[in-house]
Amino acid sequence: MNHLDVVRLLGFDAPARPEDEYGRVVPADFELLVQATPAGVFAGSVLLERPGALPVRSLEEFTRPTSMRIGDMELSLRSRDQRLWLPLHPEPGGMVPWGRSATDGVLLWDTTADDTADWTTVVTDDDFQLWLDLPFSTPEFVGRALLERPEGLPAFETIEEYEAGSFWKVADDMRATATVLSNPDIGAVEELVARIRNIGVPGIRQYARELVDKAAENTKKPDLVFPEDYLTVMREFPGGVIAGMRVFPVTEAAWLTEDPVFLQWGELEGKAFGWLALTSDPQE
Repeated sequence: MNHLDVVRLLGFDAPARPEDEYGRVVPADFELLVQATPAGVFAGSVLLERPGALPVRSLEEFTRPTSMRIGDMELSLRSRDQRLWLPLHPEPGGMVPWGRSATDGVLLWDTTADDTADWTTVVTDDDFQLWLDLPFSTPEFVGRALLERPEGLPAFETIEEYEAGSFWKVADDMRATATVLSNPDIGAVEELVARIRNIGVPGIRQYARELVDKAAENTKKPDLVFPEDYLTVMREFPGGVIAGMRVFPVTEAAWLTEDPVFLQWGELEGKAFGWLALTSDPQE
């Protein structure tokens, strides 16, 4: 999905492609999407950073408005002694913010690829404890949010329309999440699911469930059955980092040896985490 697909989903007229060279500093599809749409909120959940001038000439210029947010992320990680699988800008190869969610999460690019067209999306929550690693460009991420948005939720709102409209649904959802999390008897799985859902971008849960379905199709054999509490989380979480621990996409959970004894689902500081499959019952 490219920026023109998103423009068509919104019902906007697609402008002619500018003659300037796009995509040298940040992905061209992002720049062209910004150029084709007014400032506002997509699917009641996604806001784009809007550079002062296009095409973007330097990452330093592009990240200046989000530099304090990057600092907040770094401080949060250091204070909890947590590390990510990728650094943050301005470290070489660092993740670069390109937008935010309506619940104050941050949308970033994984800039590992040399070609900006191959940069993918990382989503973090407002507390920087959940980092979702997604294989989507900006237009595909936005497009999935549009296609999977709940019935009645506008595809696009200006800031003024959002503040008078979808903002109140977002606020209600956040209050409901806060109520759930305030329960002193909440279980770990219920808490984690509530926090993931609070990111609030349509399309993430659908993609996570696509991965669970794919894993089920690829592992239809008796020696690979996942515990239900794990599946409950992974139907919401497509892979990434939870509280400093790398959690693989469900499709990448694998036996470490030929003998089906240890099934790895994540890692922390080079140490493998998984299950000892000593019985045929995955709940044990």
